[in-house]
Amino acid sequence: MMQRRLTVLAIVAALAIARSRAVAAADVPVPTHCNAAVNAQLAELVTAGYPRERDNVMVCGTVTRDTYYQRAYGRAGSHHVTAVEAPIATGGSLLVQIVTNDDLDGVIVAHAGDHLAAYGQFYQTTERQRPYAAGLHDTHCSTHRGADNGWVWINGDRWPKGSCPFF
Repeated sequence: MMQRRLTVLAIVAALAIARSRAVAAADVPVPTHCNAAVNAQLAELVTAGYPRERDNVMVCGTVTRDTYYQRAYGRAGSHHVTAVEAPIATGGSLLVQIVTNDDLDGVIVAHAGDHLAAYGQFYQTTERQRPYAAGLHDTHCSTHRGADNGWVWINGDRWPKGSCPFF
């Protein structure tokens, strides 16, 4: 009887590990070039007026002004906001705010003219957030099911530093 219990426990443990690996967050690579193709999903979401947040969206472009600090509201912690001009297929561009969480991402600061790419959760901006056409946050290791590990890349440096833990 004891042998059977141990076998059942071993099977249950193996299934739990296999399931967790099947839903583990992916590590998406930084694009080798920044162009409209990289920003195609972003442009589609903005054009369609997508009303909800959307995981696993990539943005790249040129920083238009130095990153600024956004003080903490509630338990979300302090943030930094970076404005990025993202090229799109029409030949134009979209102004996107990249919002990083100081506690989860580390303090990430960019300067006007820097090249930036980010991967995280898309959100539609409000009238109060104009002139931004959209925003991207959750640029850190995955904190919820369905989201890949996010990141920010500036002029060759990537955050978060190190690898994300396996959940």
